[in-house]
Amino acid sequence: METAGVPPPASAARSERVIPAFKPPDILWYFGAFATAFATFEVITKIPDSQRDLWQLLVALAFFAAFAFASFVLLRTWWIPGGLTAALAVAMVPAIGHGFTSLIGTYPKDVFFDPTQNFSWSVFLIGVVSIVAGLVAFALTRFSFILFTVVLGISLTVQLLIPGIHHHPSADDHLVAAIVLGAVLVLIGLMLDAGGRRRDAFWFHVGGFTNVAVGLAYYSAAPSGNSERGWIPMFIAGAVVLVCSAPLWRGTWAAYGLLGFYAPILHWLTNVLTADTAGRAWLLLAVSVSIFLLGFGLARSGRWRGRVGAARIDA
Repeated sequence: METAGVPPPASAARSERVIPAFKPPDILWYFGAFATAFATFEVITKIPDSQRDLWQLLVALAFFAAFAFASFVLLRTWWIPGGLTAALAVAMVPAIGHGFTSLIGTYPKDVFFDPTQNFSWSVFLIGVVSIVAGLVAFALTRFSFILFTVVLGISLTVQLLIPGIHHHPSADDHLVAAIVLGAVLVLIGLMLDAGGRRRDAFWFHVGGFTNVAVGLAYYSAAPSGNSERGWIPMFIAGAVVLVCSAPLWRGTWAAYGLLGFYAPILHWLTNVLTADTAGRAWLLLAVSVSIFLLGFGLARSGRWRGRVGAARIDA
């Protein structure tokens, strides 16, 4: 999360963009931005049916212009609210695209239309334009949170592309695409890390691991009758990510690695040993304590390498 504050001198402005803080203004700004986005979409969806397409487009454009102007003004003195209003402007792009394509008659009219099963160029291009808008906004503001909208847009748009490749794709098609995309997003995050852009890389790590986690969680639910299709890869991936979190010094890797490592262990112990078995309780205790002790080991390693301060900066 970017930090709060008014940056009077240039040096202070740079430090405000690097050192994170969990301050009341941050909480209010970010929560207010999310709440504003939801409320704005609610206003757009409540437009009367009479001339709905035209008015939806005009209202969405008005909100976009208002947020873009607010961002232009705020970025001169208040970087965080300026960046958040730029993110709100990006969030209006799908609504603008929906209104425009509906107005020209290319958006699917069927109320039961499923864009994940039937390909639509209009829906797909709305996703592409939204991604481009996010990248442009980030290039103008250098506000890392906007990359959240970019990664989210990429994740959704790839799923919209699958029906264009496979007619009426199966759940496997979508989940394999999510896992592959997740790996690609994590790789992009690592390249940004290597370039010293760790704050920007954060959202690619989060988006990438979330895509992988969704895919593996689906397979571990055993829709095909074999839950090990999900649990075994989840355990292996979780262990690898957890181990790599130490040299990379990434909290996101540690968090996702722990989830991927611990959940399969809990699943296997629960299925192999009954709840009233003392052995299961002792094994769970041993695993839990070992994770806790691993934290001590990493803390000592961090002090030895002089990276404890970096741990508060990088997620």
